Amino acid sequence: MKRILTVLVLAAISWSVTTVAKAQDEGQAIKAKQVTETVRTTAAEEKMMPEPEAQLMRLTKGLQLTEEQQKRIKPLLEDEYARLKEIRENEDISPKQISKKVEKLRGDTIAKVQSCLTPEQREKYALISDEIKANKQKRMKENRKSRIGTKADPPEQSR
Repeated sequence: MKRILTVLVLAAISWSVTTVAKAQDEGQAIKAKQVTETVRTTAAEEKMMPEPEAQLMRLTKGLQLTEEQQKRIKPLLEDEYARLKEIRENEDISPKQISKKVEKLRGDTIAKVQSCLTPEQREKYALISDEIKANKQKRMKENRKSRIGTKADPPEQSR
């Protein structure tokens, strides 16, 4: 009788542990889905980057692009913008996958744009790009501190 009772108690405990673990997994899946949906709606409301015409105007002004360079760069920016829109609208990928795809696309476009520039323009573009990255890192650090607390620093990023 004690053995049967012990087996029943053990079975009940293992069933409850399994149920709790399954509920936690479902809860995490629901939370991940909510985060993904939040990212998508936020991305849909905000532009991921300026439209191609605005980017071309900035590049033209900052790097003194020639008419020929503008004609070569504009299709690159338009293609990038269209692909970003596709990535943003794809509901089958996670926010991390979106980030990776956007980063790769952006890197490819930058390389193509730089191939249209003179050596002096490439140098100036690199300086501006480094400054933009530094400002972005600073903003991200400040945003993190405001969310978590004043002593919070982001984890070191490996390059």
